[in-house]
Amino acid sequence: MTSPFVSKGAKRHFGKIRALDGMDFHVETGEFVGLIGPNGAGKSTLIGASLGLVRLQEGEIYLFGDAPGLPLGKSRTGYLPEFFFSPDHLTPKAYLEEIGTLYGMSRREVAVAAKPLLERMGLAAHWDRPSGKLSKGLLRRLGIVRSLFHDPELLIFDEPAWGLDPMGRKALSEILDEAKCAGKSLVLSSHNMEMVEGVCDRYVFVDEGKVQWEATPEDLRVESSATIIYRSLGPIKGVDGTSTGDGRMKVVVAPEQKSSVLRALLGADAEVLEVNESRTELIDWVVERLKDAKATPSPAKEEREDA
Repeated sequence: MTSPFVSKGAKRHFGKIRALDGMDFHVETGEFVGLIGPNGAGKSTLIGASLGLVRLQEGEIYLFGDAPGLPLGKSRTGYLPEFFFSPDHLTPKAYLEEIGTLYGMSRREVAVAAKPLLERMGLAAHWDRPSGKLSKGLLRRLGIVRSLFHDPELLIFDEPAWGLDPMGRKALSEILDEAKCAGKSLVLSSHNMEMVEGVCDRYVFVDEGKVQWEATPEDLRVESSATIIYRSLGPIKGVDGTSTGDGRMKVVVAPEQKSSVLRALLGADAEVLEVNESRTELIDWVVERLKDAKATPSPAKEEREDA
């Protein structure tokens, strides 16, 4: 099966700025991937290149095996840009009908496909209202509908929750959950770590035009810890506990040590009061790696600074 999104050695420089500098990136069928990184890391350039909006100088990018900009790959893709635009004079109805013609859809087919999405995103009452009179939040909702109504297999979303109120965010979250259950794929570029962590199967950290690190939810769990609160009559062999000051003891261990420590406590007739597991949050994982990157600048970055 052809992967929905593949980038091999993609390179695009703008003068001294290495927007893409040998970018290797892929998304498999049914996979939700979070594309994260600082401003200017190359995320938007990668997305633009995948859609034929940015021309590569070297390397390759494919959507479903097609080169960027070709109709077949684009027809199977739903793109939501960070800043969505609909002509002021067009109503959502007219705008979606215009876009629908690009996918070979009749007006009736557009209406049937868009209706449930418009209702879920709270746009049904604005179907015949000019886009220029819609609020930023409503325009964002229209952008979401536009990216989904032709039933694409790959979603490329750039800051999809921007401008949405709580109800809009809830509707978007439900739509993404359903897309995942339907086996669709997602590239989610966002600085909203809570959203990325909540929906993605893999996190790809991009900086200086290339992938720097990757992680999965399982990787973050590996970096977690377990805190055990207990009472005992004295020291217990193999358990390095500390007093909490209220007659209780506390020991913090790695997840893989939890079972052995609990066995030691119970074997010594200690009273186990609490077992709490903490998990590394994605935002903390990202911040730590940014600190590491600043402490050890890459050769490419040093080269730019010297230029």
